[in-house]
Amino acid sequence: MGRFIGGEAGHRSFFGGNRGGPRTVGLLVMAGIGVFVMMFNGVPGLITGVAGCLLVYLVTMGTHRGSVLQRWVKRRRWNHRKSSGTDVFVPYTGLAMDEAKNRAGAAGTKNARNRILNAVRSRPDGADGMGWLRSTRRTAGIGWHLPVGEDPYLSVAFSVDGQLRGLASAREQDEALTGFDRLLAGFAPDSMLVSGIETMTRILPPDLALNEWWAQQHMDPAAPAAAVASYEQVLARTGEGAFVQRHYVVVRWNLAAAFKAEAARYGHGRSGWRALMDQEIATVTRELSRAHYRHPAALTARQTVAVILHQQNPSRPIQSVRDVDVTGFGIASRDEWAAHVVESVDPATGEAVAWWHRTAAITAEQMQTGERSQFWLLSLLIGAGAGIRTVSFKNELIPAAEAAVQAGRDLVKDISDQEAKADEGKLADQHTTAGRRAAQIRRADLAPGTGIHGANWVGYVTVTARSREELHRASRRLAETCANQAGIGRLEWMDTFQAAASGTTWPIFRGLAPAKKSIGSKAMDRLAGRAGNEEKVSASR
Repeated sequence: MGRFIGGEAGHRSFFGGNRGGPRTVGLLVMAGIGVFVMMFNGVPGLITGVAGCLLVYLVTMGTHRGSVLQRWVKRRRWNHRKSSGTDVFVPYTGLAMDEAKNRAGAAGTKNARNRILNAVRSRPDGADGMGWLRSTRRTAGIGWHLPVGEDPYLSVAFSVDGQLRGLASAREQDEALTGFDRLLAGFAPDSMLVSGIETMTRILPPDLALNEWWAQQHMDPAAPAAAVASYEQVLARTGEGAFVQRHYVVVRWNLAAAFKAEAARYGHGRSGWRALMDQEIATVTRELSRAHYRHPAALTARQTVAVILHQQNPSRPIQSVRDVDVTGFGIASRDEWAAHVVESVDPATGEAVAWWHRTAAITAEQMQTGERSQFWLLSLLIGAGAGIRTVSFKNELIPAAEAAVQAGRDLVKDISDQEAKADEGKLADQHTTAGRRAAQIRRADLAPGTGIHGANWVGYVTVTARSREELHRASRRLAETCANQAGIGRLEWMDTFQAAASGTTWPIFRGLAPAKKSIGSKAMDRLAGRAGNEEKVSASR
């Protein structure tokens, strides 16, 4: 059993393909300028408009390194971060702020003072605006997010074991795939409060400390030195090139009017929110079990922060919560071009360590259209080199009716483009053909009665190494694996904001831009009203 992925990168552009945004706006502006100038100067105005449109087309043309406009934006962003001091992160404490003020007082210029003070922040860029609705011990930690420029939401991370373990028959594999489909589809209708589901896998070297402890407890003190060295060699060879995986599922609830109205039935204010979330967490846990995820368990706030701290400093055990402060998300770090560098301490030895991280996005635009099995990402998990890494995919759930409307519009646009090419005696370009095929498959999947809903998705991969050279080799190996084995044409490296990009692979559901609703969907939401208001009217009669 397989699914078709790729060939769709969002809504179709008015000018063809799916490159909207800057190109569409630029072409419209240049066309308007050309028409305005032509009203007064005739032919020179026409030439101005045509030249302007050609310039817009060239600077927005995609290449294997991105467009000219994208590279210019990246350079501007990086220069701004360097000048403002936000490329450095120092966790906020009273002592750290006092030291920063003393250093700023001795700085020569206003810009230098601002750079020093801006480095001290309460949250790292990857967890900007994050707090807790509930952070008590032995209870599910409920993250409360108010990131800049985004709608507020709640999140809960669940630790799970994989759907399959060891050898599995084709039937068991199909049941696992169907179970994941049902998990997403079950939360997609408008009546559900869950707005997104993220799957996250952490790949790291095996922890052989338990083996070493066992050997120390059971080894004969009189054992020959050669035997002791032989056992140490066995452990070294066992761990060489081996990796273990930790799986997590992160669920998101938007703090929309529907959520607040439902929470009001459970209690007043934040107490109602927490009571409703207890019901939602129980529902998600049950649905994860039905989807063949084994041993699902909601992480506490301390466990969630422990995972985040481990991802920044892999020298920390991923489950160590002994010294965790739920308000301390970040470790002192700095950004370099194409790297997020964390300098910390190995808690086992007390030695200083430095870890280099680099994150890339996997978008629908870069996917090669084709049918894929549920194992299409396996090469990223076990074949992308011997580096520590995290793979995360986020899904925003879209009701079938809304997704089907957009799939139909995309299909009509692609058919129109192909027929226009045929009338001119030309062959349709491959992107249009791939887009049409993908739109046809999506439209058929979303037909009434199938039980399938839509999704807006994005993936992220973070690779980690001990030096810039190792990070470069790991990044190159990952890109080659994606292109040759996973059907991912190109990775989008977040090289000018790697600190913030690291948060996209933390268990907090960051990095997914919400899908834009159509005017018709917004109108239907207005007409549907709010359940809480309807009950108040009924009770007053």
